Amino acid sequence: MRKLYYIAWAALLLISCQKSSIDKKEEDLIHYKETISINDVPPASLTFFDVMDSRCPEGVNCIIAGFVQVDLALNGVTTDGRITNHVKMCIGCGKEMPDTLDYNFAGQGYRFILKSVKPYPKTEVPTKKTDYSISLDIKKR
Repeated sequence: MRKLYYIAWAALLLISCQKSSIDKKEEDLIHYKETISINDVPPASLTFFDVMDSRCPEGVNCIIAGFVQVDLALNGVTTDGRITNHVKMCIGCGKEMPDTLDYNFAGQGYRFILKSVKPYPKTEVPTKKTDYSISLDIKKR
């Protein structure tokens, strides 16, 4: 009876230790074309696939602030095979395209929060796509 108690306690402890957030490296930055794992079983990953930046550069007076849009590629495996979905998120777009997104993918619910896109545009130095990185908060729901 005592052995059964310890087994049940250990199982409960393991179940309660599941994380709801995704581990990322280096200040939570994901660089352009970088792929990170977002789930082990079933396997799923996220790639910072593309960026479109129309923000007003530093030191310039613009009529509008502009926006920055990112395209994230989600890759995973389900019982139907490999799947890829693209989701777009935006800072400065308003309700048309949010910076926070609840999304179900490969049998798992996620909340993606686009916190920032770096670097901020400058007039004297053109920004190449390979220079971009995003700060993205990812939580499992």
